[in-house]
Amino acid sequence: MRNSRKVNIFDFDWLSTLIYTLLVLIGIVSIYSATYSAQDANVLQTYYGKQALWFSFSFVLILIVGLVNIRFIKNNASLFYLIGIFLLIAVLVFGVNINGNRSWFRIGNFGLQPAEFAKLTTILGLAKLLTEPDFDLKKIKYIFQAGLLILVPVLLVLMQPDLGSAIIFLSLFIVLYREGMHAYFYLFSLLIASLFILTIYFGQNKLLISVGLIFILVNAASYFIFKTKIFLKTGAILFISVLSILATSIVFNKVLKPHQRNRIEIVLNKKHDDKGTGYNLKQALIAIGTGGLHGKGILKGTQTQGDYIPEQHTDWILSVIGEQWGFIGTMLVVLLYTFLLLRLIYLAERQKQKFSRILGYGVVSVLFFHYALNMLMVLGLFPTIGIPLAFLSYGGSSLWAFTLMLFIFLKFDAHRIEDW
Repeated sequence: MRNSRKVNIFDFDWLSTLIYTLLVLIGIVSIYSATYSAQDANVLQTYYGKQALWFSFSFVLILIVGLVNIRFIKNNASLFYLIGIFLLIAVLVFGVNINGNRSWFRIGNFGLQPAEFAKLTTILGLAKLLTEPDFDLKKIKYIFQAGLLILVPVLLVLMQPDLGSAIIFLSLFIVLYREGMHAYFYLFSLLIASLFILTIYFGQNKLLISVGLIFILVNAASYFIFKTKIFLKTGAILFISVLSILATSIVFNKVLKPHQRNRIEIVLNKKHDDKGTGYNLKQALIAIGTGGLHGKGILKGTQTQGDYIPEQHTDWILSVIGEQWGFIGTMLVVLLYTFLLLRLIYLAERQKQKFSRILGYGVVSVLFFHYALNMLMVLGLFPTIGIPLAFLSYGGSSLWAFTLMLFIFLKFDAHRIEDW
């Protein structure tokens, strides 16, 4: 028998909706604090005026989501994915070049960034793929299919080039773990990531020697103490490690641009460049540090009002909150984000349908990467690669994409007990 209940078009989870609204409002106030000028003549031409206007239009998007049938979204999820891929290709041909990145379509005075919406379409495409009959993440061929679906937009975004957005797509591998992919794949990824960092920090030759010595010691201990032979297993790990170390040297020295190499070396404390590449980070840390417990107040932050931090209304919005709202204001944002993520995980776990559960975890993964990496970036624990703070940072494309992402999942949650 079909389960059903009457669902209102605005029957979204009220706690998630409330937190979403609070975060966006905090963002608008922070953008106002970061960009206000007494010479502003037309409010709608200011950053905070535009953000408020885009937030108002977000309610139109929420209304549209409320009116759309969830079966239409699910049945056309693969089509949405292909549309997202098409837009990523189209922007490489017809997009405008802004700050060295061909990531935007220019429509009059408004810029549209396809990569932001491609995050949503990739989540939908992944949910559709993983719910195909007999799809099993225990088998290599299905892991390859799911990985390819995620990596295609990653490669297209890297061609723009937009490293920050590309990394966000990789968060969807968390979904594969939740849906049954073996933890060995994540340990393998952790090994490669660790070797990448260690190679840059210690150098290729030192690390190759160290890995070789570890291989000899582990095998010797295994044979003489435990009387077991693990040469083949450790040999495979050694082979992968050597390839990773050599590949890191090539990527770091030949592929990454000078400013990207500088940012990584600054995070690893191998280089200090407070007047060049590390300027933004130094000013952001000063702003956060001088905010104290209560902050200096709106429009009273010396770093913020002095415009010492470039792009402080976008990727560095947390520094504005830290200086003007202090530790209390910063912790409020942290707690709101944390509670929203935990709430969305709870909603995802209560889904009756696999598609909506995967959709929920996809949203959680993308939001978590935006939240965590942006904060680590502002604190100097992650390289500066242009990752905005979801819902707070300035940008119409990102705000609308995150709004659609969140409320499409909340739409599915409202219909969770139906047999759709």
